Amino acid sequence: MKTAVSKRKKAASPLDGAGDHAAINFINTLRAICGEVTDTWQSDDDVVAWIVREGLRDARPTTTWRRDLLLRKARKLREIARKAVEARKAKKTLPLKELNGFLESSVSHCVLKATSRTDLHLERVYSPKAVEQYLAPVAESVAELLSHADFDLVRRCEGEQCGLWFYDRSKAHRRRWCCSHICGNRAKVAAFRARAQR
Repeated sequence: MKTAVSKRKKAASPLDGAGDHAAINFINTLRAICGEVTDTWQSDDDVVAWIVREGLRDARPTTTWRRDLLLRKARKLREIARKAVEARKAKKTLPLKELNGFLESSVSHCVLKATSRTDLHLERVYSPKAVEQYLAPVAESVAELLSHADFDLVRRCEGEQCGLWFYDRSKAHRRRWCCSHICGNRAKVAAFRARAQR
């Protein structure tokens, strides 16, 4: 007997956009919560929902792939991205071969769209036939971060058991936490307790 699978949407976490860049948010889908590593992706649907929510694709893929193939490839790309960001931050040689493998799979073209008679915008349309092609906008976002970001402003959260990355786009560039109301509050509470015990 088959059981019905719930199609209920997962509530977005306040940490989902904490990286302030699609590539960093991508890496942050594997996160430590209270010291315990949690993967926010458990299925192909989770990956698709994240890609659409990030605005990297407008819709779900029309192609059907082997079950969990997208999940496995997305996790592989995420690990490649994490290693590359860590290497770039440490000013070490970047492992580009695997990332370039994903970029080589990209099949896209530009389309000119009119929102009115005078308002035009150029949009890139990606082929979704292969899993790597579906992930192409994600790989391009990682490549854009690595090549154009100011890595003095790409940082890890100072939260004791966090380790999420973020791109500090604040005016004064003094951001310390992935999320001020999560890790920032924890740090303030810990500092208050430490002062109270003196």
